[in-house]
Amino acid sequence: MTLSPDSITSPGNGHGTAIESVLETLLADIMRGTYPPGARLPAERELSKLLGASRPTLREALRRLGEWQLVEPRRGSGIVVRALADWSIEVLPAYLRYARPSPAMPTAGRLLLDLLALRRVIIRDVAQLVTPRLTGGSGTVVARTQVQRAWAARHQPAQFVREDFLVMRAVVEAAGFLPAVWMLNRVAGVYVEIAAAVTNQVRVPDDYVESSFGYLDAIDSGDGDKAAELVTAYLERHDAALTRALEMIA
Repeated sequence: MTLSPDSITSPGNGHGTAIESVLETLLADIMRGTYPPGARLPAERELSKLLGASRPTLREALRRLGEWQLVEPRRGSGIVVRALADWSIEVLPAYLRYARPSPAMPTAGRLLLDLLALRRVIIRDVAQLVTPRLTGGSGTVVARTQVQRAWAARHQPAQFVREDFLVMRAVVEAAGFLPAVWMLNRVAGVYVEIAAAVTNQVRVPDDYVESSFGYLDAIDSGDGDKAAELVTAYLERHDAALTRALEMIA
């Protein structure tokens, strides 16, 4: 399996706004090591000229990088690139597009394996946490409809990934577990974009609907441990082929 940088959506690929174009250029420069962690970006006037951008456009791009915790202003030093461990998960697509693996920068394959593992842990724990709030048989109605929508899109990888991710969100939303909804929203923006690009070689398991209804049945019956066990088993089976391919480039 090969992971093409072009397969990960780029907001600054010539079809976006001036701000998105400048943002993408700065992301590429940071990920490729032109401005490594700890480095100071050129002064605003100089950077504006280098990028061919107006200063308001540059400031907005830098503001977005700041929201992703990539850069920060430091007194006496200007805008500085923050340490790798400080970055937020929103930078992951750009990392996969541009980063050059080194002892300090893990490979794209390694990060994708870690992302799959993180997804399994999050969904397992969420299934356990929401179960006490949804006993009675009616809390998973919307989620079951969403399972059917995902299954109908099984031959369209990008659409399937989006619809499938909304299954657990429907469960969490029905439970009124707002912090978990917000957390899933944060992860979804990154996970869906990447998964849609790299799962086009992975066939949706034939037992997708059966497996999904199995853990939803467990939630309805109030058995959080069983729900967590079933959803984890399904995800591990679904991720197995992709994991084998990713291990070759990790």
